Order: sequence, then structure tokens, then C-alpha cells
Amino acid sequence: MTTQSGHPKPGDSVSENTGGGPLPNTVTIRGANALRGTVRTPGDKSISHRALLIAALAEGTSVIDGLSNGDDVARTRNAIAALGAEVTFGANGPVVVTGGRERLHASAKAIDCANSGTGMRLLAGVVAGLPGRTVLSGDSSLSVRPMDRIAEPLGLMGAPVNGRGEHCLPPITIDGGALRGIEWTPPVASAQIKSCVLFAGLAAAGETVVREAVATRAHTEEMLATAGADIRVEADGAGRVVRLRASRLEPHHFNVPGDPSQAAFWVVAACLVPGSAVTVEHVYAGPERIGFVAVLQAMGADVAVVPGPEGTADLVARFGGFLDATVVEASAIPSLDEVPVLAVAATTARGTTTFKDVAELRIKETDRLAALVDLVTALGARAEIVGDDLQIEGLGAPDRLAHTKSESRGDHRMAMAATVAALAGGAGDSVIAGFEVVATSYPGFLDDLHRLSGPAAPSAAIRDVGAHAVAPVTNRAPPTDPAQRVLIAIDGPAGSGKSTVSKLLAARLGLERLDTGAMYRAVAWAALERGIDPADGQAVAAIARNARLEIGWTDTRIDGVDVSTAIRTPEVSQAVSVVAAIPAVRYELVQRQRRWAVEHGGGVVEGRDIGTVVFPRADVKVFLTASASERTRRRRDEPPGGVARRDRIDSTRAASPLAKADDAHLLDTTGRNVEDVVEEVLTWI
Repeated sequence: MTTQSGHPKPGDSVSENTGGGPLPNTVTIRGANALRGTVRTPGDKSISHRALLIAALAEGTSVIDGLSNGDDVARTRNAIAALGAEVTFGANGPVVVTGGRERLHASAKAIDCANSGTGMRLLAGVVAGLPGRTVLSGDSSLSVRPMDRIAEPLGLMGAPVNGRGEHCLPPITIDGGALRGIEWTPPVASAQIKSCVLFAGLAAAGETVVREAVATRAHTEEMLATAGADIRVEADGAGRVVRLRASRLEPHHFNVPGDPSQAAFWVVAACLVPGSAVTVEHVYAGPERIGFVAVLQAMGADVAVVPGPEGTADLVARFGGFLDATVVEASAIPSLDEVPVLAVAATTARGTTTFKDVAELRIKETDRLAALVDLVTALGARAEIVGDDLQIEGLGAPDRLAHTKSESRGDHRMAMAATVAALAGGAGDSVIAGFEVVATSYPGFLDDLHRLSGPAAPSAAIRDVGAHAVAPVTNRAPPTDPAQRVLIAIDGPAGSGKSTVSKLLAARLGLERLDTGAMYRAVAWAALERGIDPADGQAVAAIARNARLEIGWTDTRIDGVDVSTAIRTPEVSQAVSVVAAIPAVRYELVQRQRRWAVEHGGGVVEGRDIGTVVFPRADVKVFLTASASERTRRRRDEPPGGVARRDRIDSTRAASPLAKADDAHLLDTTGRNVEDVVEEVLTWI
């Protein structure tokens, strides 16, 4: 790994960086290395800002896990402390905030928001409800970003906002106090304007109403509702109407998921760099935040969304060939934060991509419209601003991108987009100046780049498999012979012959085998052993997440205990379907199963959702079945009616129900010997 004054190791993509501060001022990015592995982006920046502000307003002590570690959010954290909230935090632990209306007050000193436009606009809504004068300032970039769009509604509510010039440029002065509710329609789609008005509305007399013509990210509404606010949200065509009354907020434990806008850089890079396969874990999956995935899919990219717990998802992306141009409506990506990296994808595509109604890019950290035209032109393609649209005529292939020297212009997203372009451009070096601004949102960006592009990154040979950062089931090395890199998924109900067939099939092919049912049984056994109700989703999911599982050909161990025999008892058989129906348990074990396949370079995997959920792009899928009487005879260890009960639970559960994949080979094993069944499967392989 490169340090500020050090030298790169072989295989590193970042070959040089110089300058001071947490991140270097200038970096040189070397293209051609495939990106492989798993990454987790910092906590979602938008949610992090809001979690801090809601915690400051709540009457009591709130806990925030996963808070973004970028400088923008650090400024908001410092701001609520300046307003009177008590904030404690550790280097890697949760942030604890004790707040409440009686604790908060106008700040005696100007609050420095640095580069954070989100922080300034949301803070303005909060301090509007605090008696007295508060000054919000920023760096040179933020000082030229207009604040008139929040000054107007706050002034109507009774909190005059003053800044420089007709567009109310920072620093801005807010005279807070007694507020009244208003009905407001933002002139442009903006979650920041909406949130500013709603935060002020928490302290306003009467009802505050915000009408959106186009629905924007709903973090503020969702989080205020969770904290007990008197808030209602109504759909209104393509937009929504939000109604809020003055509210006393309750403290809350916030878990901040990964930032999808940051995930977009790794997803696009994986789609553009040959040989790449990247999984971005635990990303917030709100529809207004992952619209860029649909854009990439429309361009022909190989990107999948794997749902996770609590509104999150894993984004799985791999290089799948060249991209085609498309039309991108602003409503597909309301914040427009993903436009810079999507513009890089468009620069490689065949045809002309049009980004519609993106004039708002002119007033981001820099004039992103102008900056993108310059970047695309430097990369060797053509870009043109037509009214409020951006049109990019692509080069047809990533390796046609030119390596160049670019400047971030104080914009973190432009710096990271230029990095993706450099990675996609094939052999050669690109230089990016002003790179230190990336620390505002993603201080660990270069570290994650090193991990994904270095020689130790896991193999991506298995299609659709993301390498998840969880404890492996086993640690054997993957096969080196490419012919052995095959993934076979075997599904079917209890007693259909999955275990017997998978064992013989794996032996015949010289492949490793994973019995996923043994994983669920081991977790069920551990729950019973610890006196935990198998239906207690949170407690059982913790076992699935933290236990050390070792699944061998003939033995199963959990946390070092051999449970090979114990997991086949009637008690465990009765509990396992309950455990397997818990979405959070399935999420944790699916991650382990995918990790196993990556580390083994393929294999034979058997279970009940292998071809539909775990490995939807397995090389060969087999769905075994048998008559009910035959399956009952084979499963004599089950209690009376046990097979029928398990069929009913497995096929009706909400999380990954038992089902045959459309492209799976159906094979009835009733009355057939295992050798004949395996021979038939081998013909499909």
C-alpha cells in the first residue's frame, strides 16, 4: 500500500502520491488491474447528517452506529456540539449524542461547514427554530453555492436568512425564533431544501407542508417518523406531499448503512475494467438512491441487487462486455450525485448518452456540467451541453479512454470519477490533482482501491459470486485448473436426494462440496443449546453472523464443537425450518456460501434456494424431487408429518422460498439409484 511519502508495491493501482493532509494532493492512477473482492463504503453521508441532527433535537440520548467518517459529516457533528448537544465518540465505536430542545441554543461563534452544502442547508433548518442569531460559514467552494432556495422558505416561516448578493451566498446569518408553518413547493427537486423546511417545521406553529413534483430521497421523513414526529407522507403522481406538525422527538439507535453514491464508483469500475468482479456490501437500498443501477443495466452492464436486512442490499457488479448508450432521466437519480461516474461509463459506451434535465449540476461543489465536459473531452470523447441536458458521444470501448491529467476543482465526486476513468483506460498512468478533497466523503478510498486491485484480491472466476468479508466456511485453496472452475447448484425439498447426489457428483468431478442445510442446522442446534427460541430472529441472526462454521464432507463443527450427529436429531429437524425462514439468518449464511464458492473456485452446492437466490447464475442448476411417500421413507429421522411440515414452511416462507429456477434441470429421483441420477446430471455438465 502506498503512503504519502512511500513507494508502491507491485500490483498497486495507485503508483504515486504526494502532498499533505489525510489524503494526498496529487495521485497517479495506473490502469489495467482488474478489481476483485468485497468492499463496504463509509456510512451513508445523507443519513449520517440527519441522524446527528435528529439526535441533537431528540429529548435524551441517542446512539449512532456506522456514522460516515468523512469530513463533511464531522463538520455537522461539531456543529451540534456548538449548539449545545453532548457528543461522545470513539475511533471505531458508535457516536453517542445527548440532546433536547432545552439544551440547544444559537452558537456564539460561526459554525464552519467547510465543503458541506448538505450540512449547511440542513443546519439552517435546525437553527431557524432556535432563538438568537447563528452564522454558518464554509470554505471557498461552499462560499459560492447559492442559499437563496432555503432563505426564501425560512424567511416566510419567520427566520430571516441573510447572505452575500442576490443568491444569498455564504456565510449566511439566520435569526431564529418563533416560526409558523407554511406550504412550500421547492422550485427544483432537492432533498436538501425539503429537509431544511421540515427541520424548521419541527418548531413551527401549525402545519408545515412540502410538495414535491418529483420524489427525492426520503431519509428525513423516514427518520423523523422513527423518532416519533407527527408526520404524514402522501404519494402525489411522480412526487409526494409531506405534512408535519411541531413535534417532540424521542431518542433512537440509528444504524447507518453504506453510502450508495460512493458504491457507484466501485460498481461502475467493475463494469468497465476487464476481469473485474466486485461486491459492495450493506448499501442503503432506497429506490431514490440506487437508481444508477437501473441506468447501468439499461446500458447492458452486469449488475445485480441482492436484498439484505433492514432496507439494505449488496450490489454485485462484474465486467460483462461493452456498454451501449442510453437516455438518463433526472428522476432516475434525483440527487444527480452519480452523474459524474455514469458520465465516465457513457464515455466508454457505443452511441450517444443523454443526461436529461441536469442543470442542478451547475451549483454543486463545482460547476459539474462544465467539469464533466472537460473531463470527457480530455478522455478523448465528445461532450456537449444542450440546454439543461448533457450529451456524451462514447468511444465504444473502455480501453480507448486516454490517460490524462485532471483537476478535481474541489469536488470529491469529480476526483473519484477521474479515478474510475483511469482504471478503465488500460495500461498507462493518469494524474489527478486536488485529490485531497475526497476526504470530505471517503477518507479510505485509496485504501479500498489498493485492496480491490492488489495481487491478493480473491478470484472472480465464478460468475455472479461476490466475495463477502465474512469468516470462510473452509480455507482450502481454489483449484488452479480453469476447467475445474465450475459451480453446480442442487436444489430440492427434504428427502429428494440432494446430499447423496451432491456427494457422489462432487467426488466424480473432483470438486469441493458444500451442504448449506448443515449450516442452517448448526445454527439451529446452537440456538437450542443456548436456550434461545428458534423464532427469535435477532438472537439467531447473531449466531449466524458470529459463529465459526466448518462444514466438511462428513463432519460439521460450530465454534469448534463437532455437531455432525447432534444436528440430525428430531429437535433440530423441527427447529431448522423456523430458523431458515428468518430473513436476517438467510442473509448472513448466504454471504458465507458465496464466500465459500469464491475461495474454492466453484464446487457443488446443495440446499433449498441455491439456484434461485444464492447463485442465480450457476453454471448448472439441478432441481431434484421425489414423491411424498418416497421422501418420507428416506427421512425416517423426521417426526411423523415432518417432511410435509418442512415442505409447507420452506415453500411459503417470505425469505427465499423453495422454488425451482426457470433454467434448472428437473429430475425426479423416485425409484432411481444414485449412480443413474449422477450420470444424467453429468450429461448436463
